[in-house]
Amino acid sequence: MKSRPIQYLGLAALLLLSLAVIFLPMGTRPEPQPFLVPLVAPQPFQELAGPAQRAADVADAAFVAAFKDQTLPGALTVGPDGKTATVQAQAATQADARERANQIVAALSSKFKGVKLAPDFAQNIENLPVEPLVAWGQTAIYPVAMENGVPRPAVKLGLDLQGGVNLVLQVRRALFTYTASGVPTTQAGRDEFLSRVRAALAQTDAAAGLRGADVSFNAGAANQVQIRTQAKDRDQFELQTKAIDAALKTVQGATFQPTRPPQFYQAEQETAEQLGYADNYGDRLLDTTVEIIRSRVDKLGVSEPLIQKQPPDRVIVQLPGVNDPQKAVEVIGTTAQMEIRLLPLDLQPRQDPSDPNNTLFTDAQGNLVDSATARQRSELIVSGGDVKPSTTAGFAEGGQPAVFFELKGEGARRFAQVTTQAAAQLAQGTTRFIPIFLDETAISAPTVQSPITGGRGQISGGFATVEEARGLALLLNSGALPAPIDVVENRTVSATLGQDSLVKSLRAGFIGLIFVAIFMVAFYRLAGILANVALAVYCIVNLALFVLVGGTLTLPGIAGFLLALAMSLDTNILVFERLKEEMAIQPTFAAALRAAFSRAWTAILDSHVTTLLAATVLFYLGTGPVKGFALTLGIGVVLSLFSAISVTRLLMWSVAGVGERNRNMFAGKLPPAEAVVAQRS
Repeated sequence: MKSRPIQYLGLAALLLLSLAVIFLPMGTRPEPQPFLVPLVAPQPFQELAGPAQRAADVADAAFVAAFKDQTLPGALTVGPDGKTATVQAQAATQADARERANQIVAALSSKFKGVKLAPDFAQNIENLPVEPLVAWGQTAIYPVAMENGVPRPAVKLGLDLQGGVNLVLQVRRALFTYTASGVPTTQAGRDEFLSRVRAALAQTDAAAGLRGADVSFNAGAANQVQIRTQAKDRDQFELQTKAIDAALKTVQGATFQPTRPPQFYQAEQETAEQLGYADNYGDRLLDTTVEIIRSRVDKLGVSEPLIQKQPPDRVIVQLPGVNDPQKAVEVIGTTAQMEIRLLPLDLQPRQDPSDPNNTLFTDAQGNLVDSATARQRSELIVSGGDVKPSTTAGFAEGGQPAVFFELKGEGARRFAQVTTQAAAQLAQGTTRFIPIFLDETAISAPTVQSPITGGRGQISGGFATVEEARGLALLLNSGALPAPIDVVENRTVSATLGQDSLVKSLRAGFIGLIFVAIFMVAFYRLAGILANVALAVYCIVNLALFVLVGGTLTLPGIAGFLLALAMSLDTNILVFERLKEEMAIQPTFAAALRAAFSRAWTAILDSHVTTLLAATVLFYLGTGPVKGFALTLGIGVVLSLFSAISVTRLLMWSVAGVGERNRNMFAGKLPPAEAVVAQRS
C-alpha cells in the first residue's frame, strides 16, 4: 500500500519518457558539412573590386581580416553574369549555416557594396539538420517536427504508407553484348528467344558459372542481347567468354556477333586475392555496394530509406517520399569512377562536335580515337579512391560550372610528381595532356602548365549546368561503386496512395479500438474501464519502444501492432474471467483478486511465449514486410505482459476497496460456487 504512490510516479515518468521518444526525433550528432553561400550584388563583383585586383583576391583579403583565428571560407567564385557568386562554407546545422552566411556577407560588405544573400540560400541549407535540443557523444535529440501546425510523431513510415520508389538493383561483374539475328518481333517470341539462350548457357560447364546468368535485350537496341554474369576473377571471365561463344552457336535459328568487347569489372586497386577474400568476393562486393549506395542515398536527403542486400547479387532500395525516381536511379546507379590519366604523346584531344560533354582524340595520322581506347592507352595517375570526400561544385574563373576536388595521401604525391615532370617537358616544347575520365568518357583534357603540388584540382568544361557539377560532386564524395549495377525493377508508389493507405489504416484501427473499449466496459464494468486505461498506456509505451529500436512502420507492421493489441486485451480477459470465478468462492475481494492473477499467470505466459517464438522465427527468416510484421508483433507481446501484469494489477489493487463494498462493479452474475469447486476438483 505504501509503495503504490511510488509505482504511480514511476508509471507517470514512463509515460512522459515514452511521449518524449515518440515526438522528439533522435539521430546522430550533426557534423560540419560543406554548403554553398549564394551571393548577389547590385553591380558585377569585378567592377566593385576595381580594375587593379581580381574579385577573388579582394574577397580573400576581406576573409582573412574578418575571420581571425577561425576557419576561412572558400574562395569567391563569380558566376557567368558577373553579379552572382558563391562561397563555400561549412556548418553543422541550419542555424550555424545562417550565422556563417551572415558573417560572410558582413565580411564582403566592406569591399563589395550592396552584396547580400541570394534568394535561393534557404534551398542550399534545407538538407542540413536543425539545431538539436540536446546532444551527447554522437547522439542528439531534435525539436518536435510540426506538420500543418500539429506535432508529428517521429515514426518512420514505410514506402506503402507515404509513397516513394522501390528499386531492385543487380550488381554486374561482367557484361557480354551480342547483336543477334533471327529475333522475333512479338513479345512472346522475344521471351521464348531469351529462354533458348538461357537454356544454352545452362548446358555449359558448371565451372564457368553461367547457370542462372541474367539474359535480356538491350533497351536501346532491339536486337542486342546482353548477358550479365558474376565472374569472380579474370580467369573465370576468360572461361565465360569462351563458354558463351560456344553456347550461342547451339541456339537454333539465330546467329550472334559480338557488339563490343566483353567487359569485366575488377576491384579498383586491390584484387580479391590481395584482400584475402577470394572465396567470398561476391559477398564482400555486395556489402561494399550496399554501403556506397547508403552513402549516396544519405546525400540525397531521403528520410528513412531501406537498403538491404539480397544475396547473391541484388540490393533492394526503398526510398520513401521520393517523387523523382529517375533522379534516384541516376544517382544510385552511376558508377562515377573518376580517373586522371597521362595521355601518350601520339594522341591529341579534340572536342566531340556532337556532344560538348565528351572529348575525342586523334592519333598521329589524324584518325579519330574514342575515349575508351584512349583511356586504355593512357597512364593512370589518380583515381576516385584518391579523392577526399569534400568535393564541391561551383564556377571556374571563366564562369563555367566546375567541380573542385582535393587529393589525399599517395594520390596527391603521384599527381604532384607527374605534373612536375609534365611541366618540365612543357619548358622543352612538349605539351602534355591529363584527360579526366568519368567511367570511360573523357569529359575534359586540360594541359599541364605548371606543377600542381597542393593536391587540389578542378574539373570544368564538361557540364552544361551547375546542377550537373553538383551531381558529380555528390558521386565522388560517396565513392565509386566497385562494379556497375543494373536496375532490374523500378516500382513507384504515389504519395497519394501511400497517404490514403495510412489514413484508412489508422481509421480502421481507431474504430476497432472504440468497439473494443465499449465491449470491455459492457462486460467487465469498472475492471473494463481500468483495462482500457492500461490499454492506452500499452499503446504509448509500445509506440515509443518501436521508435527507439528504429523500426519502420508499414501496413504489415500495423497489422502486427493490432494483433499484439488484441493479445494484450486477451490477457486482461483471462484475468477478469478468473476473477469472476474467484469472487464466487473467496471470502474477500482482495483474496479473489490475488488468486485471479496467480491462477491466470500460467495460461498468459504460455500464450505469450509461443507467440514470441513465432515472431522471432518470422523476423530472422522473413524479409521486408514480414520483418516489419514480426517486429511490431514481438514488441507488442513483450509489452503485453508488462501492461496486463503490472499496469492492470496496479490499477485493480487501487480500487480493491470498491470491490469489497460492491462486487457488482466488477462483474454481473457470478457463477455458482459449487460449480467452480466441482470444476477444479
